[in-house]
Order: sequence, then structure tokens, then C-alpha cells
Amino acid sequence: MSDFDDANLTPAIEPVIRIAYSEVHPTDLRNKPRADSHPNFVPTLGGICADCAAAEGPVMQESMMIKEPDSSRWKLMQSIQISTEIPSFILSILSRYPGNDDQFLYGIELETASLISKFATRKDRPGGSQVYIQLDDDDSVLLDPKIGLVVVPSRPPSNLSSADGNRLFDLPTTNGQSGPDLSFNVLIDFSSLLSLNGNHTLRCFNQFGHEDDLQNAISALDRSVSFTSDSDPNKPSRLSDLSYALRYRFKLLGDSRDLDQAIELGNHAVTLADRDRHDLPKLFVCLSDSYAYRFQKLGNLDDLNSAGAAAEFAVSISTEANYSQLSSLYALADCFKLRFGRLGKLNDMESAIKLGQLAFSLDLGGDESRSLGLYFTSRLFSTRFDRLSNSNDLEESISHLKKALDLTPEGSPDRCMMLRLLSDRLRCRFDLFGDPADLDEAIVKGTDAANVVHSRSPLRPETLNTLSGSLLNRFQLHGDFNDLTGSISLLKSAIYDAPVEHIDEKTLFDSLSRRLRYRYSETNDANDIDEAVSLGRCSLACIPDDDPRKPSRIINLVACLQIRSRDRKLIDDLEESITCGKEALSLIPDSHPDKGHALTHLGYSVGLRFELFRNPSDADEATSLYKSAALSPTDGPEGRLDAATRWARFCAAHFFPSTLEAYKVALNILPRVAWNGKSVAARHRKLAGIPFSVSEAVEWALYWDEADTALEWSEIGRGIVWSQLHNLRSPVNFLSDAYPDLAERVSQVAVALEKATNRDADTEDFKGLTMEEIAREQRRLATEWYSLVETVRALPGYEDFLGPKRLATLKNAAKLGPVILLNIAFTRCDTLILIPGLGDVIHIPLKDFTYNDAKNLQEQLATALSAYGVRTRASQPVYATSVNDVFMNVLKVLWTCIVKPILDGLAFSPCDSTNLPRLWWCPTGPLAFLPIHAAGDYRTNKRGTKLSDYVASSYTPTLTILLDKLEQTRTFKGLVAISQPNTPGLSSLPGTKRELQKIKERATGSEVFVKCLRGKQATPDTVLRGMSTCNWVHMACHATQEKAKPLDSTFHLHPSTNYPDGHLPLSQVIAKSFPDADFAYLSACQTATGDESLSEESVHLAAGMLMAGYRSVVATLWSIRDADAPLIADEVYSRLFKDGKPDSGNAAVALHHAVQALRKSAGNESGSFVRWVPFIHVGV
Repeated sequence: MSDFDDANLTPAIEPVIRIAYSEVHPTDLRNKPRADSHPNFVPTLGGICADCAAAEGPVMQESMMIKEPDSSRWKLMQSIQISTEIPSFILSILSRYPGNDDQFLYGIELETASLISKFATRKDRPGGSQVYIQLDDDDSVLLDPKIGLVVVPSRPPSNLSSADGNRLFDLPTTNGQSGPDLSFNVLIDFSSLLSLNGNHTLRCFNQFGHEDDLQNAISALDRSVSFTSDSDPNKPSRLSDLSYALRYRFKLLGDSRDLDQAIELGNHAVTLADRDRHDLPKLFVCLSDSYAYRFQKLGNLDDLNSAGAAAEFAVSISTEANYSQLSSLYALADCFKLRFGRLGKLNDMESAIKLGQLAFSLDLGGDESRSLGLYFTSRLFSTRFDRLSNSNDLEESISHLKKALDLTPEGSPDRCMMLRLLSDRLRCRFDLFGDPADLDEAIVKGTDAANVVHSRSPLRPETLNTLSGSLLNRFQLHGDFNDLTGSISLLKSAIYDAPVEHIDEKTLFDSLSRRLRYRYSETNDANDIDEAVSLGRCSLACIPDDDPRKPSRIINLVACLQIRSRDRKLIDDLEESITCGKEALSLIPDSHPDKGHALTHLGYSVGLRFELFRNPSDADEATSLYKSAALSPTDGPEGRLDAATRWARFCAAHFFPSTLEAYKVALNILPRVAWNGKSVAARHRKLAGIPFSVSEAVEWALYWDEADTALEWSEIGRGIVWSQLHNLRSPVNFLSDAYPDLAERVSQVAVALEKATNRDADTEDFKGLTMEEIAREQRRLATEWYSLVETVRALPGYEDFLGPKRLATLKNAAKLGPVILLNIAFTRCDTLILIPGLGDVIHIPLKDFTYNDAKNLQEQLATALSAYGVRTRASQPVYATSVNDVFMNVLKVLWTCIVKPILDGLAFSPCDSTNLPRLWWCPTGPLAFLPIHAAGDYRTNKRGTKLSDYVASSYTPTLTILLDKLEQTRTFKGLVAISQPNTPGLSSLPGTKRELQKIKERATGSEVFVKCLRGKQATPDTVLRGMSTCNWVHMACHATQEKAKPLDSTFHLHPSTNYPDGHLPLSQVIAKSFPDADFAYLSACQTATGDESLSEESVHLAAGMLMAGYRSVVATLWSIRDADAPLIADEVYSRLFKDGKPDSGNAAVALHHAVQALRKSAGNESGSFVRWVPFIHVGV
């Protein structure tokens, strides 16, 4: 900071006024006459603030005596009133130091008992319990320890004759008789009274927000200054108080003249002040704050340098650990923070944080001091996070804010600013990690802040802006248009409430512009985008180039102009967007997180211009800008994925050779978007919301004849969350020999991170911790995990450690039979096939099938099932005569357009049912919800017209999962069979009893161990224990798929203490690691039904069983008929238990025969397809 220069002095005038006090009740004050006829009387002095006037209890009444200039005598005026509270007001007066008559501003108030011990009791006077206190050479008052008040007569004695003469009056005794006279002095400096009254009224304004209180406070403080001579030691502190009040009025009304005067008064104060006075640091801190405010208003670095110099001097003279040193350190820290925000020098931010932590470490005691210290430190961490995007800073900021709020009582005026900042930081954490709990809490805290901030507070616009931002986030998350409307309404209210020259008005314009831009994308209301552009331009008015907010505001304007230009073909808007985009880019340093954002937007504008004029240089520039943004080291993964996606699509639209390079970059970024520092549910939400499509990348790889690349890319982009979980469970034995310590740490972090990832599963490791603490630990572990992985990959020979699998590895997935990947993209559909023993990928285009075909088939099937009443496993379905026709149509299209061309391409022919080959399907997009395994022409009985005539079908979510299961071998260790015939709130399932009986019979005949859990025995606890001891499990119960929260998809069992609703969610199953798990039979509805928005993730109960360790799973696509379940189970287990040697490897073929038997039994009755089609096999 620069050296601080002394300011010039401002002279003042000096009248002399003194006041006599007496106690009265507030109700007695309302009709008192005012002494406003005297020319020296200050009308604002007698005003009672609205809240004090309504208060119960004693206040003060005074008699005012004025000594005319050049006179030695005092004249008595009428009684007037002082707006203040007792006893804090009086005790504060008594605690003043010479030269500082408002020590209570530091929060020091003496207890009555401590005062009594300091002064002698007048035993020789009636009412001897009273204390005679000498304030200075000629001022003294009485303190009554029984009530803690100064007791003086309501009017002075009649024989008052001189300024320092004795006053005689009758003091009442306890028996009501008059006692002897008591002499004392009651003369107090009127300027001190004005100062005290002004400061008290200012505190009332801070608490209650009545603007009249602020104006009255400034009036009183101004007159106090004018009545105090420059030689008076109180003059500097009174100048400083007035400076503070004017600065506050500037914050409220935005009149820069108040701020200029505040700085002038502050300079006058420090110039008059002796260098040995105790409150000198306070004077310099006040001056520093005023300069800092003007810097934030006008952006002049000279003001910031002056603020820093004043704060540095305050720190240099604050040698004791007291409030002066505390405020000095915070002021200097704030200056460093502001300079960091302007110049971006990291050492400034480091200095700010060190100073803030040093100030907090002083620990002067008191909740208020600690809470404000925590709040200030949280702001420092928050500022550094905004610039560097280090999540640890965000965590520290939130943690400090919550501690500060815990120490701040309800009703405190400080709660509003703390609640507002906490709301904003929680919203940032939601943006970063995607946990809806953070957004919910942000809205709660933001609403609390909006409810407590008064209408004229300078915090109100910023508070409403923060809440508006959270509502916008919730709109983006859930799509409720009311949230977007509420977000806009709040901002408009904030703008209308803000003064014309409010310091944050431009910020509000920028925020409203963004909200209107979002609404335009929903409604296409031209007025919205026009207003958004206008507001965007207004937000940039008079903002200097080095203001850190300018680039972000320019980028918003660029986005608005892009939209309007695109939709209305406005060339001027497009050119302006390019000009503005280049300006924003020139203002952002390479290390700034917004750099990539600016590159992306400029790339889009230049790309739009290429679309119009086909200038090759625009195409080159657009691709270069997109590429730079996608590879930006400072932008987050979502921003980089957006840039890479735009880059890829721009290149693909014009068939540029760099198309594949762009898609490769996008695919490599994709897993980082679903960072495993987030909860599994948050990762799924993030993947469901991104515009990037893996199938799209595969499509273009195939266009460029890169089938091998297409297969590898498909595996990278599918089952991302499962892949992350798989990596955490992957053994690192191969690393242990060469790097044992590193291998051990990798294993430790992997185990801990998986447990933290499954925090919803209530694992013992996190008992006693809050969800927020567990989430924070998960993020810390995820950060360390990625660091460890990168460390291992840097070692020779370990470059592919836990990386995407190459074709050389993936082809082993076809060990037991062909694996067919069905890629359904918007412009083409293809199959990629792996054949046992063949190293090349076979590519068969599906020329007669489109994405829309797949979507139409999915919708037809869903409509038919809905009409049929298929939702849960029920005993009595509702029949619909047309459902068979729908199924036959859907299955024939699948056969004709997809399955038959593939079988022909592989030269497959119909096989004898006793020797069927295996085949695995890996569908994408809408095909993931269609029964490929049942494809065929069912209007004919001709052999070779159905897939079941050729193979026994299985499914796999990804090739990696299939590879993993093929590498495992299992020995049968028993079957735990569960039946739940009567689930509260759901239909009865009597067939589950017969189902278990059939299994038990098959097991008994083959001497196979089966443990049965029926009805009340089958609680989630007992089932999980059974799954840990038996490596086969059969679930005959209800199950539901939760599309909003896939991991909450549930098996419905009997309630228990730990599971009062009886639900066993998928998250619990995944959390358990069953190392010997082998076979799972899910005889329940919807166990293989995924979420349409997560078709590439296979988030359903069957896939969850695979991730829990099971190699082979029988599941259902929709509900099954209760009477059919025992038939299918009996047929499957008759084959699996054959010869007393259970083998899960035969599950797919066993299910195939069971389904064909049911199909034959059902015949052509209405709804017959609904009965046998849903059964599928997943895994090995």
C-alpha cells in the first residue's frame, strides 16, 4: 500500500450547553413541551425514535441550561427528551474515557455492581445506598444501585445561580418524608449529549431500518461536531462518528456527496487527533473504510491506496490485543481483498487471509466479536474461491458462516448479511457438486435473509438478488416455471427498491438481463430478449476495464446478442457480439476461470458469422476458439465439455476433419463432469442434464470409418458411474510389488471414498457425522483419489492405470459368444459386433431404422402397457384387446429392421433348442427400453422368424461389466429365497408362497441348501445378512423403479427397526460388497427398467445387483403376473439345480426355456405377450 498523507483540517464553532437528567416513563414523554423556541435549540435532539418511544421502562428527561457567549451564568430552558434506553445509556456514559465520550460504541458496558465498588457510598446522607460519582473536575451524578439509574430532580432548584454552583433539593426518604438537602453538580456538556444521542439513534436505524432515525442521527452528530471546538479532545471522535453516519447514508441513498464529505471529515479527524490518544486506530480505520467504499463506487485505485495506507497506519499503532487492533487488522485485510479483486495478484489475497486469521486469533471474548470475525474470514475465503475456484475455500467459507450464525442471536442486525452470504455460497456449492440439499438450504437461508432485511437497508437489493439466483437454479433443476417467474420478480423488486445511484444497481441490471434471457429461451417472448440486451448494455455503463466484473457482464451481453441475432438474423447484433466478445477476452487473464467461457461464446459468434457468409477464416477462428476453450486448464469440466461439444458439432456440421479430435476431447472430459466427489445421485442428475450424446460421437466415428474407435468411445461414455465404482473396487496387486506404499494408499483412499460415496446407506464409518460433513470428506477423498491416479499414471508402465479400456482388452468380452452394441443416434443407427476369436470390430449399418423409429416403438409399447394396467406385480391384470397387436407390431419391426440383418450378417441359422448359442445385447438410447430378446414375427409359426429360434439372449450394461464377470469364478454357497406375499399398501402376492415352495422342492430333490425368509422374516436386515452368507438370492416381492432418484429404486420387504418402511433401496445393495456373490433372481416388477434420461447408465435394480458383485441376474422389464412367477421359477431352478450342481452359467439358457414354455402355455390369449416378454437375463 502507498504511504498515507495527512489531510487538511476543517474548523468548527463552539457553544456551551449542559443538561440535567431525571428519570421518567416513556408514556410521560409523549405530551412534554419542547424547547424549540430558543435559537440554540436543536429540534432533532428531542426526537424519540419510533421503537424507543414504544418501549416500556424508564428513559431520560432533561432540563437544558444554556450559557450565552461571554456570560458566566446559566439560563434554564424547558424540559426536553432524549431518545435512549436505560440503564445501558447511563452505564455507557459512566464508562467513558477522557476524549472519548462514546466508549459504548465498542460494546463496553459496566455492570452496576462494578461501579459501586469503585465509588464511595455517602453514608452521611439520607438514602445512603446511593453512590456519589465524580465524573470529572466539575461534573458529577448519583447512581442508585437498586435500579441502576442516575437519579436527579425533574427540574433544577430555584436557586440555581452559576455554572458550577451547588443545587439544593429535597430527596425523598423511604417513609415518604422529605429528607435533608443533598448537593451535587449535574452539568454535562451538551455536545456530548448530542453525540451520544446521534450514535444511539444510528444504532436504532441499523436495527429497525427507519430512515428518519438515520437522518436524525446525522443531524445530531452534525450539531455535536459544530458545537465542539478543534481544541476539544472529543472533536476527532465526533468527526469520525459523523463520517461513519454519512457513509452509511451513502450506502442507503447512493449520494456520492455523502461519501466525499465522510472522507473529508475522516481526514479532519485524524489531523486533529493527538498521536498518543487511545482511539487513534479507530479514527484511521473509519477513514480507511470511507476510502474503500469510494473505491468500490468509482473504481479509482488512488482511493484504494489511501484506504490501505490508513489501515496500515492503524495496524502499526495498535500494539495491544484489543478492539482497536482487531478492527485495524480487518480493515487492512479488506483493502488487500479489494486489491486482489481488482488486480488479481494472489499474494494480496494471501495477505488478506493471514490478516483476517490473525485478527480472529486475538479472541477478545464475546459471541459478537467471534461471530463477526468468522463472518469476515468467510468473506475472504469466498473471494478467493470466486477467483481461483478452489473448493476448499468454498468449504471454509460455508463452515465459518455457519459458526458465525450459531453465535449471532435472533434479531441481531448482523444476521441478514450472514444469511445472505451463506445462501449465496450454498448455491455456489450446488453449482459445483450438484447436491439438491445445498440448493434447498440456500433458498431457506436466502428467504430468511429477505424476511429480516428492512425495506431501506442497503443490503436489501443484494439479498433479493441472491435469493433470485437460487430460484433460477431450482428452475433449471426441476423446470418449475414459477421459480423463474419468482426469480425475475425478486430482481425487479430489488431494482425498484434500490436508490437511483445505488452502488449495486448495475449488478442488478446484469442479473435481471440473465434471467430474462433464460425466460426467452422458454417462451420466445421478443420483449424479454430485447429487455435483456438493454439491461446488459446498462450494466456496462461507466464500468472501468480493470473492474473484475466487467468481463462477465460483457459475456452475458454477448450471449443475449447471439440469441437475438440467431433468431432474427440481425447482422448488427452479431457483429456487436463479436466485438464485445473480443473485448471480454482481452480483459481476462489466462489464469482466470472465465477465460474458457469467453472463448466459447466468441467461438459461437464467429461460427454464426461463418454460417451466414462462409468465410473460411471464420471457420478456422471458430474451431480454434472452441478448441482453446475445451482445453482450457482453468475452466471447470462442464464448461470445457460445452466448448468441446460445440466444437465437435460445428466441425461435424461442415464435415471438417477435426470432428473426431473434438469428440475425443469431449469424451475424455465427460467422466470428470460426473466427478466422484459428488453423490451418486448428483452424478446421475448431472449426466442426465448435459447436452452431449455418446451415441453422437460413435455415429461420427463410424462416418469416418473408425469402427474400432467407435467401440472404444462407446465404452468410455456409457456406464460412467458404474465404471467409477468398479475402479474403486479394482485390486492394485500389480502395483504393490514395485510401489507398496503407493499401492496401500490407493487402496485406503478407494475404500474410504466408496464408503463416503454410499453415505445414504448409513454406513458405520460415518455414524455421528452430519451429511454435510460426510459430503465434505467425500470431496476431499475424491480430490486425493484423482491425484493418486495421476501419480500412478506418471510411472513407467502404468500409463493406462484405471484408464479407458482399449479394443485389445474389450474384445475379450466376446469370450462366450457375440456381443452386439446397438448405437442409436439422431442421424443414423449402427451395430458394432465383437465375435469370439476375431480381433476386428464388425460394423453393420441399420439402414432401415432411425432414432425416431426407436422412439415411436418405445412410446407404442409404453402406451400399450399403461392401457393394460401393467405397473406392479398383480394377480388380476386389466385386459386390453389390442395389446397383442401392439406387441406383434413392435417385435416385428425390431426383427425386420435390427435383429434379422444382424443375424444374416453373422451368418447365423436356426438352432436346435438343446444346443442354443449365447448372444449378448448392449443397446443404447430408446432401444435400452425395448425387448430386443423377443424380436420376431409372431403372426407366423414358421421356423427362423424369431430370435429365440437362433440364440439364448442376455444383456450387459457395458462391455467392462461383462469382462469383469467373465473373469470371476464362483462356487455355490447356498440360496437365500425371499417371499413377501403381503406388503402394506400394495397388492397381495399369494404366488410368492408357491414360488418359494417350488424352489424348495427343486432344492430338496437336488440336495441344494436353500434358506427361506417368508413374510415377517424377510426384513431388509435379514435379507442383507442372508445375501452376505449365501451367494445366490431369489427375491419374490414387489419392487419399484424411482425415475427421479434411480438409486432409491426399492425392493418392498417387511418393516423393521432399522427400516421402518420395509424398503431396501438400490443404494443399500450397491453399498454392500458381496465378494462371493454369484446369482440373483429378481422375481419382481420393474427390476430391469431404467431411467430414460440415463439410458447410457443402466440405472436399475438388475444393474445394481451386478455392481454389488453378482455375475448373473434374472430380472423383468415390467410387472409380471403373480400366477406366472412360480411357473418360470420352477422351470429355471429345475435346470440350475440339475444333478445337484448349481451353475449360474446356465441361467440364460434356463430362462430361455422357461419363457418359451410360458409363451406356449399362454398361447394367443389377449395379453399373452405381456406375460412372457418381460423376463430377461443380465450378465454372464
